[in-house]
Amino acid sequence: MNISIMGLNIKKIREKKGMSAYRLAKDAKVGVSTISQIESGKRQSLNSNTAEKIANTLNVSVDELMATETNKEYIVTDIEQTIKLILSSDELLLDDLELTDTEKLQIESALNATFTLIRNQRKKEN
Repeated sequence: MNISIMGLNIKKIREKKGMSAYRLAKDAKVGVSTISQIESGKRQSLNSNTAEKIANTLNVSVDELMATETNKEYIVTDIEQTIKLILSSDELLLDDLELTDTEKLQIESALNATFTLIRNQRKKEN
């Protein structure tokens, strides 16, 4: 089940502040199930009033609850290391289905064979 950006951010901020989900719900005067459902992905959104209560309790803005990490920059210089990093992700999808560890190994094996082929071709050219 996919968890919304808001759900991920609420949990991250709450845990960073050392606050339990129960405490957040009580302090924000929202249902405990509301916090549980948004953080687990069973619920994908909150009405603006509830989002504002949660944001105020966490001492952040509603915008911060909805923020994505779009300003991360990755500089790719080594394709093998980059592929390994990508394949180490827990939630890679292909055709909307999560890749299994076996499928990830198949991809890595095929790419390693391609890298070897390229290296061998380069040696012949030099």
